[in-house]
Order: sequence, then structure tokens, then C-alpha cells
Amino acid sequence: MEAERSDKVMTDEEKLERIAAAASELFIQPGYHETQMQMIAQRAHVAVGSLYRLFSGKEALLDYVFQMTVPTMTALPSSTYPLRPVDPRELIRQTEAAYRDWNHQLAKQRTPDLDSLLTTLFVTFKRYGRYFLILEHNPTVNPALTALYRQQRQEIYQQVGDFLMQSRPSLKDPERNGVVVVDLVFWWCAHKRYDSFETEMARSDDEQMLTVVREMLRRSYQ
Repeated sequence: MEAERSDKVMTDEEKLERIAAAASELFIQPGYHETQMQMIAQRAHVAVGSLYRLFSGKEALLDYVFQMTVPTMTALPSSTYPLRPVDPRELIRQTEAAYRDWNHQLAKQRTPDLDSLLTTLFVTFKRYGRYFLILEHNPTVNPALTALYRQQRQEIYQQVGDFLMQSRPSLKDPERNGVVVVDLVFWWCAHKRYDSFETEMARSDDEQMLTVVREMLRRSYQ
């Protein structure tokens, strides 16, 4: 009843936002195949009927979550509901474009400006964190997107390693240090927040934790 009362006062845009957030977290834990639509509706505090009015099924909802991660998704008119699975080629195209933009932002770090590099990493991993975790926990739900993610992760490792070598020529094994920096940022931006038994604690002081991590990396690599 509480979900139904709250459902009635929300706009479709608000429902979509809450449904996407709830689905993202459930697709991470317990996982896409284990998650039922009723579980998503309950966590999002919307009626099951509203969920099926907006989405034709779980596959369409997963595609919506994927599309909402990249900055090319636009608001859809209500006449398009229920949303249905999208063309896999379009998902690939949007994802490739988003990764190119991310790599361009990293490539702009031509000077040894660690703060700018860390800002780019924190911003992008906070945006893509849940998306990446969904792929990591469910690598077979969309093998093409999983393969793109693996390629992108290697690209980030390489770019950050190159940056560290440029800023600190005496640093041994810059590629491995690139992995350390990237994985540490990813852990605090995503794993700690969405994939840990301490998730509630992590969310309560999220920004403070990220500030500490940033200061630690600055001291280590400047």
C-alpha cells in the first residue's frame, strides 16, 4: 500500500529514475538473473503495474539502465511506453562514443597535473560505476558490452600509467601503478558503495571517503 500511495504522486520521470537506480543495484547484487521485476518495484517504491506500464520486461529495463549511463539518452515521450529492448547495435554505438569521449578527456592530461587526472577518474567512475559492476557480475547478459568494457579498462590502465611515467620518470613499473590508481578509484567510487556488506556505511560519508582517497593518491604520486 505504501508503494502504491507513493506511486500515485510521482511523475513518470521520477518513477524511471527510481526504477533505474533500484534495478542497477539489484542487477549487481543478487544479479540480473536472480532479480525479479517485483523485487525492483518494491525497492523503487512503485507499483508492479506501473513498472510493467513503463517497461515491457526485465530485458528492456536492463537496456534502459545501460543507455542511461551514456550521455546520449534523451527523455522519451509517454507514448513510447512500455519501453522495449533496443537494437544491440545502437547500444554498442552509444557505448563506443561514450568511451571515446572518456579517453579524450584522459588524453588531455598532457602535463603532470595529478589533480586534474584524479578529478576525471573520480567523475567518470562515479558515473559508470554501477554500469561496470553490472557487467562484471553478469558478463553473459551482453557479451559485446562486456568485451568493450574490458577493452576500455585496459585503455584506462595504459593512459594512467603513461601519465604517471611522464609526471614521475623515476617511478618503477608505471603500468602496474596505473592499475593500482584506477582500481583504487573504482573500488571507492563503485565497489564500496554498491558491492560491499558495508554499503550503507559507505554511502553515509561518501564524499569524505573520496576526499581521503584523493589525498592519499596525491601524496603517493606527486
